[in-house]
Amino acid sequence: MYKFWCVFIPRFFLLYFIVAIAIGYYFYPGGNHLDSSQVGYDFTRNFLSELGFYKTLSNETNFISSFFFNTAMFFNILVGIGFLFMPHLFNESKYAYIFAWVGAILMFFSCLFFALVGLSPGDIFFKAHIFFVQVAFNLVFLAYLFICLAFYFSQISKKYMIGSIILFIISIIYAFHIGDQPVIDAIEQKELFQSTFTMKYLMLNAISQKLVIVSMNISLLMFTYGFDNFIKRRGL
Repeated sequence: MYKFWCVFIPRFFLLYFIVAIAIGYYFYPGGNHLDSSQVGYDFTRNFLSELGFYKTLSNETNFISSFFFNTAMFFNILVGIGFLFMPHLFNESKYAYIFAWVGAILMFFSCLFFALVGLSPGDIFFKAHIFFVQVAFNLVFLAYLFICLAFYFSQISKKYMIGSIILFIISIIYAFHIGDQPVIDAIEQKELFQSTFTMKYLMLNAISQKLVIVSMNISLLMFTYGFDNFIKRRGL
């Protein structure tokens, strides 16, 4: 049971997420926040959440991409449930167990909000979408920090901390970068958005977002190896 929820489920999610992004990328009609004539998806000019739009910024229906992206986001719920099994792997140490529970609860709610991102496409529910994204990222950064502390106080190799440390550093940089940016709806406030942001700034934001997400996924994968090590060592 522990291996299924703490190892197999996160790895299944990561695999499906990669496949869903690849399919979404292939079928994405086109358009970005500053150029509606763009053909297809551009990793340097489009945000990942644009794959989940019902209609793209070129005003084309985006059924296939949105289906795969939004189902991938919804599968975060399974990952959140899996993390609730995780603290039991750390009960050899009082401090590790406490930090693991704090991290697990934060991770569960973070995954819940990521699932809500998939249920609130940004082109239809812009304000809700932005709120869910911000809360989800803030919670996951805190969750990874506490899970890192759980590994630190555990009786296992500290190499599994590396992923969360890398993510925490990147997340701080990313938080400072986007902290003072105005939140503008590129559809309902198109003229204001285009007068506020340049293409270079859009590209910087789109690329930095993907770096954070890649770091999150690498950290999650590294955690599964740490959890698997616990499970094998304790015969769970």
